[in-house]
Amino acid sequence: MKKLFSVILLTLALGLGVTLVSCGDDKDEPTPDTHNLESVYENETDTHFMFDIDVEKKTGSIYIYNVVFTIGERVSPAMNIRIDAPCTIDKSGKVFILFGTDIIPFMLRGNTPVPVESMPITNLTCNVDTKKKTYDIYFNCHGGEYKNAGKLQ
Repeated sequence: MKKLFSVILLTLALGLGVTLVSCGDDKDEPTPDTHNLESVYENETDTHFMFDIDVEKKTGSIYIYNVVFTIGERVSPAMNIRIDAPCTIDKSGKVFILFGTDIIPFMLRGNTPVPVESMPITNLTCNVDTKKKTYDIYFNCHGGEYKNAGKLQ
């Protein structure tokens, strides 16, 4: 009888232990203060993007690698630029919107960013959706317009 009582008590204790372990806090994980997101690309020479977003400061940097601007029949050489812009976040905390006009971009010369005042960015709108893992970007610069959209890694 003692053995049967011990087995029942042990079974109840294990059942209670498993129940307590499986119960947890149902709160969503906190949103990190920064997001570093990269676009999907195949080759290092492809145009690709990195989005560096600081939620607390409500700012972001868009890094565009190997971008080429076409204005009429003229084509610029491939260049790497950084665009710093204000950022808003939707209610879900998953969509970041970078925007602005008259933004001075930075040409990336190795690890050295150099401001390029002769190429201001206007009408910037960039949506980065971390839930859908997509981005789209539009702006005017260098006498023309630039549009791109794609997937995030």
